[in-house]
Amino acid sequence: MAYGDLVARVDFDMTRASSFSYNCHACKRCCRNKAIRVNPYEVLRLARRLGLSTTEFIERKTEAGGTVLRSAEDGNCVFLNEQGCSVHPDRPLACRIYPLARWVSAEGEESFGHLAPHPQTEGVYGNAGTVQDYLDQQVVEPYFRNSDRYGVLYDKMLAILEKADPHELDRRQDRRKEIDELPSGSVASAFMDIDSMVRTSLQDDPDKIVERHIKEVEKCLIWIDGEIMPAESIRDSEV
Repeated sequence: MAYGDLVARVDFDMTRASSFSYNCHACKRCCRNKAIRVNPYEVLRLARRLGLSTTEFIERKTEAGGTVLRSAEDGNCVFLNEQGCSVHPDRPLACRIYPLARWVSAEGEESFGHLAPHPQTEGVYGNAGTVQDYLDQQVVEPYFRNSDRYGVLYDKMLAILEKADPHELDRRQDRRKEIDELPSGSVASAFMDIDSMVRTSLQDDPDKIVERHIKEVEKCLIWIDGEIMPAESIRDSEV
């Protein structure tokens, strides 16, 4: 299926010092009809919350190659129940930071914006604090830190792909569409599935597991990069 971009129409005109407050009244309207994208850290946190390996979690609870949380037939998040979010302590960053969205530029500059609220939301917006106050309340820093670290790995992967094929950048949108169309429960890249790459137990500290996973992915990327010969070099060697 095609997944809309929740932040495509957001004005990122806020900083951590900007005035902001939000009180959630648990109306659960924000937990419907959204594509919640997740990174390996978020998959790990959710998997451990359910007592699963990341492999099992991806098979049972995700779609789009393991990058999006599965939804029920009525559009509700797969983790929404009568009481609300059944995985609330380990909810993904997109849910944790809501109704804000975060943007980090290529230069590392951070900004925030408002997502459009549900027309019948019972959440109360205000200016009683700052963006930083709200972030502190939601305990987002581990999520920001690991999101940024995986973002660096993703950029390295793209650079390697473009090194192998200069036209890869032009194909990126098509590749994203192909991933979004993958059958539910499949995985687009082994890099998404932490437990398939590193030896872990269900009791291990997620942050320590991520540290090992990132190092393993970096080793793989170094090896892959070393195996790639630029197209110009290949042509020169054939002359």
